[in-house]
Amino acid sequence: MEGTLKTQCRWERLVNLTEMFGEGWCVTLAPGAAAEVLEHMGVTVVVEVPDGLERATERLVRGGGAGVLLLGHEVAAGWTMVVELEGTTGWVGMDSFVLAALSGGGRIAVSACEDPNQLTVYVAGDGTVLGWLDAVTGRRFGEDFGPAGQALTAAGFPEAGADEPSGEAAALGPSERAVLALREMTGVQLEEGLFEEPWIGGISTLGA
Repeated sequence: MEGTLKTQCRWERLVNLTEMFGEGWCVTLAPGAAAEVLEHMGVTVVVEVPDGLERATERLVRGGGAGVLLLGHEVAAGWTMVVELEGTTGWVGMDSFVLAALSGGGRIAVSACEDPNQLTVYVAGDGTVLGWLDAVTGRRFGEDFGPAGQALTAAGFPEAGADEPSGEAAALGPSERAVLALREMTGVQLEEGLFEEPWIGGISTLGA
């Protein structure tokens, strides 16, 4: 019983990004320093953005002109998280060329994105997009996710061609399931405190 309670508590700690941001967001986890990752994602001038999420929300409501505001900071040793809330011209983190570039040199990069009625997680490794995961159903699509795929299987995500998630993945809603996938593939545990200031960032005109 004690082990079961501990497992349940672990599941409950996963942050719900839909509750935090609504039905439009993209969160990217990539290796490297924050400024470097943002530059790979098309931000030509990286500056401090102390009121980052507030500014991103205002741009979303009022319209922010050309490009989208990307916000990033390091969330673990060697890992940067980038948040974007404007999907009107496409999500930069879901762009296959961007994600592939972020994973160059034998590394891995992942992005989770929610549009209304769709929540997906894309994974790239060693300069190539390996495939994607439907966080609503738990199913994955792609030939070979490598070690990232093994981590997903261990967490209860069905292998390609299988139907239903199991274990931890089966016990979660889509948003938490996406965060679980990010954690299993990168080792980064996303928590609410990681979405607080300070941020750096800037405008990117890249997009899917």
